[in-house]
Amino acid sequence: MSSIESKRVQYRKYLERAGVIDALSKALIKLYEEQNKPDDAIRFVRKFMCESCPDDTQFDAMKADLEEANKTISKLEQDLERLKDQIKKSPEEIAELLEEGFKKLVEDEEHTGSLLRKYLTREILDEYLKLTTPPPVEASLLDCIQSGLTFHNSSCGVYAADVESYEMFNKLFDPVIRDYHGQLETDKEQLQPEAEFGNPDEIENMDPEKKYILSTRIRVARNIEGFPFFMKLREKQFLEIEEKVKASTDSFDGELAGAYHSLKDISPETQEEMVKRHILFRRGDEYLQAAGCYRFWPVGRGIFYNPAETFLIWVNEEDHLRIISMAKCGDLGDVYNRLIKGLTELEKTITFMRHPLYGNVTVCPTNLGTTMRVSVHIRLPLLSRDQDRLNGMAAELNLQIRGTGGEHTAIEDGIMDVSNRKRLGVTEFELIKTLQEGILTLIKAEQELEAKE
Repeated sequence: MSSIESKRVQYRKYLERAGVIDALSKALIKLYEEQNKPDDAIRFVRKFMCESCPDDTQFDAMKADLEEANKTISKLEQDLERLKDQIKKSPEEIAELLEEGFKKLVEDEEHTGSLLRKYLTREILDEYLKLTTPPPVEASLLDCIQSGLTFHNSSCGVYAADVESYEMFNKLFDPVIRDYHGQLETDKEQLQPEAEFGNPDEIENMDPEKKYILSTRIRVARNIEGFPFFMKLREKQFLEIEEKVKASTDSFDGELAGAYHSLKDISPETQEEMVKRHILFRRGDEYLQAAGCYRFWPVGRGIFYNPAETFLIWVNEEDHLRIISMAKCGDLGDVYNRLIKGLTELEKTITFMRHPLYGNVTVCPTNLGTTMRVSVHIRLPLLSRDQDRLNGMAAELNLQIRGTGGEHTAIEDGIMDVSNRKRLGVTEFELIKTLQEGILTLIKAEQELEAKE
């Protein structure tokens, strides 16, 4: 029995145990026996199954009340953030919170895997206890590690509050970065080479027959010079970043031409539908929440996209900009070329941050360098049966395998998300070429298994 058939059988048994099959059968029999068949059969069944349920008018009223309540909650959250913005912690208060958080972190023997716990020593804490980055931001070490002190199970636990954080707290950031990106054995003064996008015409369509690849997506992050990151952005700065993106994208033409939509102007239902289509972000990540990512939400957040939904820009999701090119096929060259075009147009009017050692600057040190994540949703049912072999091949090819639902999700029905493991220490073109070669190798292995079957 296939996995799909097995799931169907299990689901049917669940419906029977829960009484759903019986209730539906009774409702359908009642509809069959009805002399005057109603025009709206679904409404008839719903009313029969739930006599105490609200009618359409009551439901619409309750829905309107809920929407109004959500707006009120959002406004109160923004008011709270404005009040918090007016309260500045003293150096003594910051030091006390750091001491308390550090004590809990090192005493937690259950969660010991975070890079923050590995590299935040007593000596480093003492040195940085009362330091801040230069005005006007004045970010403290607490701003950078608040999330990691809250969630000890975080794999990294560190976020930069501004570009100066990488220098001010470099004795913490540098080993975290080198460890995560596999650069511990090098003492290079420049971990990330200069940007090199190469010739996109050399990148091929990896699955012209559309037999294996469902979609291809390339995402890069960018942050605008002169602004801090989310935990230190003022409300007006969120809006300033949004306005810069609006102005820059107004001049886009050809396949890049589209429209900008502020999150506050998109209805909750439409937002949810866009999230399901993987073209819009949402808040809800508890690690980012603890770091202060959702302050003043949804002020200054939004999305630009073209009608074909193949080129998108997320504004103030985590970094200032997340620039995305994608397509529902395996034509990596086309997706890559469109990304280069979009970046080139944005750079005509916006200056992005770049660090002399780490390359393109991001809030999270795990995304430094190219900031590029190339992701392919691919169906490899035979290869996925042997997880050990699949994971071994992925490691050799510098690829990362996960479920299509994101990190920590399982592969289902042989469909998986395959992406590049490295972001730092390689050029953009080298990264794309490595991903292409890796995907083609996986497809070849699947074809060999097909031939045996």
